Order: sequence, then C-alpha cells, then structure tokens
Amino acid sequence: MARRRLDPNPEEVEMDMTPMLDVVFILLIFFIVTAVFVKEPGVDVTKPFWTPSLTDTKPSIMVGVSDQSVVWINKNPVPMSAVKAELALMKAENPKAIGTIRGDKKANIGVILDVQDMFIELEIKVNISVEN
Repeated sequence: MARRRLDPNPEEVEMDMTPMLDVVFILLIFFIVTAVFVKEPGVDVTKPFWTPSLTDTKPSIMVGVSDQSVVWINKNPVPMSAVKAELALMKAENPKAIGTIRGDKKANIGVILDVQDMFIELEIKVNISVEN
C-alpha cells in the first residue's frame, strides 16, 4: 500500500464560481424567453358585480371594453373590424392562450358578446371578468 506524502506547504484551494454563474444566467435567459406575458387591455373599466369567481387562471390575452363600447387590446383602441385579426395574431404567438374580457358595466353587452364570439371562433378559451 502506497503512502501519501504530506506537503508541508499546501496551496490554498479556491473555488471557481464562473461555471455556476454561467449556468444561472443561461437558466435566467431560458425562463425569460419562455415566460408568458399578460397583456393588459389599456383601459380601466368598472366591472359589474357578480358573486362567484369565474376564473382562477392567469389570462394571456386581455381585452377591455370601455363604457363607450370601445374595444381595447394592448393599451390601444381597436376597431371592431380588426379585433378578430388582432386576436388571431395573439393566438399565433401563444397557441395555448386563455383570454379574458373586461367589460365596463355601462358598455353595450352586444359588443362584449361579439368579442366573446370572436374568441370562440378562434378556439380560444375565454372568460368574462367581473367584480367580486
């Protein structure tokens, strides 16, 4: 059996943290790139009162309908003729998107239902946000 020699002047051992930092930054970049971002509608609405909570999930497509029945997507007013195309683009970005319509209680219910129909035609799960 061989015996180890004890070095009378051992060198100090330093731990190199560079590989660990590289891995952490790569993971950080991965999570940022793969994250789903919630897009706000861009208009503050007064929601109608409703007792049960309709949704517990975080929506990825937010559409707002103001009290003057103007549709808002990504903080920009969108004409009704362009809403379906805008929703189709957002679904192309995120095929598993879940939508939420925030309608003001003074908004025309027909506009809200038209937007809901557009979500359904594009096969996007949709909820209507109400005040609890």
